[in-house]
Amino acid sequence: MTTAHEINEIAAKGESDAVEFKKTTGEKKEAAKTLSAMLNGQGGTVLFGVHPRGQVVGQNVSEKTLENITQACREIHPWHPPTIERVSLSDKADHEILVATVGAGAHKPYSYKGLHYIRSGASTVRMPEETHLELIMERAHGWDRWETASSRLSLDAIDEREVEAFRDTAISAGRGKFDTNAPTLAVFRAMNLLDRNGNPNRGAVALFGQPNAFDSQYPTLGCRLVAVEGTHLGEDYKDDLLVVNNIFVSLQRAMTFCQEHLHHPVRINGGLQAEAGLEIPSAVIREALANAFGHRDYAKAGLVQVRVFSDRLEVLSPGGLHFGLTTDDLYKDHGSHPWNPNMIGCLYRRGIVEQLGSGTLRMARMCADMGLGRPIFTTSGASVTCSVPRRGRWLATDGSSLTLGTLETSVLTLLADGPNARGEIATKTGINETVARSLLIRLRDMGLVAVEGYGRGAYWTLNNTPPN
Repeated sequence: MTTAHEINEIAAKGESDAVEFKKTTGEKKEAAKTLSAMLNGQGGTVLFGVHPRGQVVGQNVSEKTLENITQACREIHPWHPPTIERVSLSDKADHEILVATVGAGAHKPYSYKGLHYIRSGASTVRMPEETHLELIMERAHGWDRWETASSRLSLDAIDEREVEAFRDTAISAGRGKFDTNAPTLAVFRAMNLLDRNGNPNRGAVALFGQPNAFDSQYPTLGCRLVAVEGTHLGEDYKDDLLVVNNIFVSLQRAMTFCQEHLHHPVRINGGLQAEAGLEIPSAVIREALANAFGHRDYAKAGLVQVRVFSDRLEVLSPGGLHFGLTTDDLYKDHGSHPWNPNMIGCLYRRGIVEQLGSGTLRMARMCADMGLGRPIFTTSGASVTCSVPRRGRWLATDGSSLTLGTLETSVLTLLADGPNARGEIATKTGINETVARSLLIRLRDMGLVAVEGYGRGAYWTLNNTPPN
């Protein structure tokens, strides 16, 4: 239940893509339009009895008032009534706030009086045609997915050794309830990798197919691997490899390629033993690759691309983000909405994906733990790119390389070893606190560092979340 105190807190923060204020229920039609837009996004709340500038005034509420809101919302199609709460105001006994809430709709796109809307900041605007089409495709995706369609191939097209490796790994990891000698057909049946006629579906071929059996029919399977001398694709290539194979083989070759072209710095552990590891943790690379191969839209032209630049690793996946997900959502807990759920399930059972729905957040945390800048996620609509900075390099919010001064680099390198107070940063870098303050504010505005706490107890860290 929402309380009057919570209403005041919401009002103080102002309107947003998920919150809108209405002075009275006389604006019920505009509210219904906004609720339809929120259904097309991540959901939201309309507060009746709050001025647009955040003044909480309330209104008289009767059963007829509630009926009028519900009636206005009947113009939303598919029909999705909001949850409505009545919240009493402590200083006005005869006035209440009405809280109308919807979640992210399960049957997008939603229309209001035949028109489709979305939220753009604190405004409700007409939905662009391309967004409308994308939502229609997502709705159809539930019953007509690329991965479940017939491959028109037989078991002869499957690499049975890869299936056996999958089965044995899943059993040893406790992630697959297969018999130890289960044949390919039994494994595929358990993993929903057969079509209606009992033959391998597209998902089975994508995961386990032999390239000589599918390469001409499935041009989107495989990956392109390049290592570049500098920071732009136009510069000389050190290595260029085209892999035409199933997902498991392609992913392993991509991992090996990254291991060959990234540095292996030597560190001293707590026992004074030298350890060599990749400058970007293998788990981060594996997660980026698993997302690219597992979530991509295989109906769209193009291959997964892995690019090792002098300042960053890029993994590009054809197709955009789906189900209303944004790049900002990738830095926080978000539900698992895989575009290819059966294929992602197989990656999970083989231990390539550790936990569904949290991989990108875990990547950011691992990078911060290793003293790396945060990974950057960008989308063009046609593709999604994950850019991970190499050790000692830093990326802007669009994934491009940042050119930093010596002092800025010194501060970031210092914070890569752990949190520091401003005074400690000034002492260790040999600058006064006034310069340190200006430098930290500039780095914070660039989205590279964050401050935790207040006053003398505040300390600065590398940032692993996007700037506001």
